[in-house]
Amino acid sequence: MSDEHVPQHEPSVVLELSRRKGAAAVRDSIVGAQRVAAPYVTMTRIALARLGRDRLARAGALVLACLALVAVFADLLASDRPIACRWHGVVYMLPDVTHPAALAGVDGAGMLRDRGPGDWALSPLVAHGPTEVGKESDAMLAPLSPGHPLGTDALGRDVFARIVHGARTALGLGLAASLVLVAIGVALGGLAGFAGGFIDSLVSRAVESLTAIPTLVLVLVVGALVPHPTTATLLWTIALTRWTELARLVRAEVLRGLGEDYATAARALGASPSRVLLRHVMPNAIGPAIVATAFGVASVVLLEAAVDFLRVGSPDTMASWGESMGEARVSTGGWWLIVFPGAALLATLISLNLVGEAARDALDPKLRGVSSDLGGGAGG
Repeated sequence: MSDEHVPQHEPSVVLELSRRKGAAAVRDSIVGAQRVAAPYVTMTRIALARLGRDRLARAGALVLACLALVAVFADLLASDRPIACRWHGVVYMLPDVTHPAALAGVDGAGMLRDRGPGDWALSPLVAHGPTEVGKESDAMLAPLSPGHPLGTDALGRDVFARIVHGARTALGLGLAASLVLVAIGVALGGLAGFAGGFIDSLVSRAVESLTAIPTLVLVLVVGALVPHPTTATLLWTIALTRWTELARLVRAEVLRGLGEDYATAARALGASPSRVLLRHVMPNAIGPAIVATAFGVASVVLLEAAVDFLRVGSPDTMASWGESMGEARVSTGGWWLIVFPGAALLATLISLNLVGEAARDALDPKLRGVSSDLGGGAGG
């Protein structure tokens, strides 16, 4: 090889342990080594860089961030109580969240009607809660009606308030159920692939049995068997039945990883079985777990909307996009009951799938060009 092909200015670092003594010298040398090696070592940086360059992924992440902000600050956008108020000489902040005993049974309209000297109230964007039933004259108001920007349903409930608080229900339930199913899938899949034998057969039979039954059917059966189903019932039913696909993927990754040279070398060096599994094999399952989380949230959101649309979900009073769309079946001409909640649901599902597909492409070396993502680091 000629000299012109040899890099002339490659960064290098030497751990100075001989000329300088003490912990400070060792620390400075290690920090220098990490600084030089960082651009070349972390595959996470490569995956994040690819995600950042994906325009569809950025658009989906932006939509999800906006929906998350709406869900977190739903009480500031639509509530039957003010954001902050002074009532009978006492100042209350976010009374719809803190639920002070002094304001029990008092809503925003009652505060305005019975306020005393010096009392004041800072109203939210829409002064209606998601479960606030209006008068008979407030039923089926069209969008842009006074006080109801997106109209009302057959019970006089504000559609804007139900969509805003429905975002909290959809994203909260979807994220919680996805985290649970990811934890179960990774744990059982890793255990089945690593232990083998009876445990592998038991997990495999459970996966096959649950995969054969549609999740919607299981949710309906559990809802019929439980005397008083709640949102937690729906969450656990979904989580305990949707972990099967992830467990299958993790099991395959573990079996593949155990046959690789790095796992064999770790065992030859005396590493314990638990260290081989947790330190060398299971990190390969992080990618499928991240992707499964994104797609899992989307599937849970869609399933929750379908259950509430059929009116077989939990009887609690939480707002739901599916329940709002279900109201259109008995409300002739109420197009806004389908369009606005449906648009929110569609935007959420598309965004989650865009982010999930981009994460899958970025985390799978077979689907991305690693050499191009290195930015020319291996050029020459």
